[in-house]
Amino acid sequence: MTKPFTAPTPWSAERPHTLVVCCSDGRWHAQMVEFVQREVSRYADLYAIPGGPAVLDPWNSSYDEFRAFEQGMRLLSKYHDLSSIWLVQHEGCAFYAEKHPHLDADARRTRQVEDLSRGKLAILERYPKLAVRQIYASLHGDRSVFEHCAERVEKERR
Repeated sequence: MTKPFTAPTPWSAERPHTLVVCCSDGRWHAQMVEFVQREVSRYADLYAIPGGPAVLDPWNSSYDEFRAFEQGMRLLSKYHDLSSIWLVQHEGCAFYAEKHPHLDADARRTRQVEDLSRGKLAILERYPKLAVRQIYASLHGDRSVFEHCAERVEKERR
């Protein structure tokens, strides 16, 4: 018989006030957890699905995925008193490679950033009081860098 695992971190009854929507790609899991705990919230709800924020567009994901997300959002907004949502895309996402095989890597990144903007509008349409942050994670050597998209756009303008 296998011994049960006991998590070393104590449980907290504090409800999260933040939701992070990100891709389920396990290659980014450790870095995503670090980013969320250090930059977003110690206690955040996490919605991970292939393509992450692409789920906010029923034409980009699937209608069933969109409906499942909407049901989850209603529950979280009711019971967790959400004040913010963080939409996180990442470089080299297989969802986008599969969905848009005709696009090169730069064009896929552009599409992902555009989808972050569309996702923000979709959230604000239904939940206008939420603060919505848009993040794009990219690789710099073997390091993951998480940038706010507004800052990234400003850098590209310079």
